[in-house]
Amino acid sequence: MPTLKEWFQKKALSWTGLIETDLPSESERLTFVSNIEEVTKNRIHEYNIWYEGSGDELLNFYTYANTISYNFEPWYDRNKRNYFWAISTTEDDIKRTHSGQPRNIVDTLVNIIDMPTIVAAPMGSEKNTVNDKLRKIIKENKLRKLYKGRQLPLTMIEGWGAYKIDFDEDISDVPIIRYYTAENVNFVYKGNRLIGAMFANYYENEQKSYVLVETRRFVKKENGVYLAIENFLFEIVGNGSDFISQVSFENIPELKDTQEYVEFGPNMKWLFVVPCIFFENTAPVGGYGRSIFQGKLDLFDDLDQCLSQASNSVRKSTPIEYFNSEFMERDDNGTPIQPHAYDRKYSVYRGAQNADGTQMGDAVQVTQPNIDFKQYSDHAIDIMLQIINGVMSPATLGIDIAKKDNAEAQREKQKVTIFTRNAIIEEERDILNDLLVQSLMAQEYMDTKKITVQDYDISIRFSEFADDSFENKLEKLGAAFDAENISEEMYVEKLYGDTLQGKEREDELNWLKEHHTKPRDEGMEGIAGGGKNTEGLMQNMMGGSPDGEDEI
Repeated sequence: MPTLKEWFQKKALSWTGLIETDLPSESERLTFVSNIEEVTKNRIHEYNIWYEGSGDELLNFYTYANTISYNFEPWYDRNKRNYFWAISTTEDDIKRTHSGQPRNIVDTLVNIIDMPTIVAAPMGSEKNTVNDKLRKIIKENKLRKLYKGRQLPLTMIEGWGAYKIDFDEDISDVPIIRYYTAENVNFVYKGNRLIGAMFANYYENEQKSYVLVETRRFVKKENGVYLAIENFLFEIVGNGSDFISQVSFENIPELKDTQEYVEFGPNMKWLFVVPCIFFENTAPVGGYGRSIFQGKLDLFDDLDQCLSQASNSVRKSTPIEYFNSEFMERDDNGTPIQPHAYDRKYSVYRGAQNADGTQMGDAVQVTQPNIDFKQYSDHAIDIMLQIINGVMSPATLGIDIAKKDNAEAQREKQKVTIFTRNAIIEEERDILNDLLVQSLMAQEYMDTKKITVQDYDISIRFSEFADDSFENKLEKLGAAFDAENISEEMYVEKLYGDTLQGKEREDELNWLKEHHTKPRDEGMEGIAGGGKNTEGLMQNMMGGSPDGEDEI
């Protein structure tokens, strides 16, 4: 009985006739790996758990790993058995503190990158019909939410994923865009050309687990190339197992009308699939892309260990109050009520007495351990700096390093965030362009049953500012404008974008051309439009459009 991965590899082999494998030298690196696909799957889960930001989820994951997962890979996962989170699963009276920094890093990068401005070129008429279609596709699919909520963060976390474009006129008259996570998508390449893809969708019915598998590939015929889409339904055999057994679609009533095979064409050169990969994977374990967390989990675990030690030290440093048990409050039965453990109060038995029968020594004694907390905070910062090394600047996450670095060193470190942002944007621009071009082609196919336009001039513009606030734009652009490094037109375009339209934009330009030669102190109130652009300025700061339309 095959696994889903084995079934797909066999299927891909029948399409291509040959599947490329790693070089023979890679076999040495895989000597102690029992199941490379299971290792990859567990690694994806592990990255997602760290991003989740919950100490309970981390504890559950490493409890399961200690009990089950690591036993299937007794050699490869030896280092992770010694993680703080793995070791602490065997003890109950530990307060574990999770930093939440994995999520902070990803969410911060997502917010810095943000959604680009997308515009399509017109098709030879005065009205931009292509742009209107593109707006509708983006709005109907809630692409902004899909992009910022799933594709951008999950591609960073897991290493890869894919957009899939569906034709389903029963649901919508525009193409449907879905995003699939790394675990639920597989690709087939020939050279650098994507020639096949597999998508998995899971279902539960009558206490049984099923997986609906969709494959896409090209089929050559006498009159051209067709896109073949096949659907298969499998029952997952065994609790939590990847082993599958093919069954009829009748097993799930809601899927009984699913088409098992359909072709689109002729002359179809697109799978309507867009792989999402930011960083190429160079390791034999890990999949098609590299997670931004790769090589960082050891440090994430060290950071949580340090914070947990600090937290437990604080608790243990609480003053301890010793007092005579006869002074304790009692319940209705006369039994002394023991104090709470957290306030660190303890009672003591009656000790030696004086000659007159009184207690020797003080009635109450208070002690407090002397613990060096600074070592923990300093160590946590050092670990955090190692974590974000090569990813982002400490200042981006609000880490104060002013006491350690001079101003020039801090500015250089801030560039790391920009480099990471630019690297992701470069890949993301190609991903979104491919997605939107194929979406427009799919729209034409749905409307006319043919594709006559094979490319579209789509402009995808990310903000040039890592800090996209209006204040930052005003400061940076104002300096360049005063130095006459940019024109009035460019100043207005970069500062206000689409928030100024028509006559309002024209008035702003005319005012700037008249006043920009004035000294800064005389024309300070005018550099932002002399108050004429209050509405546009407020719209820009609120992130909206003056005409009330949704931004693309």
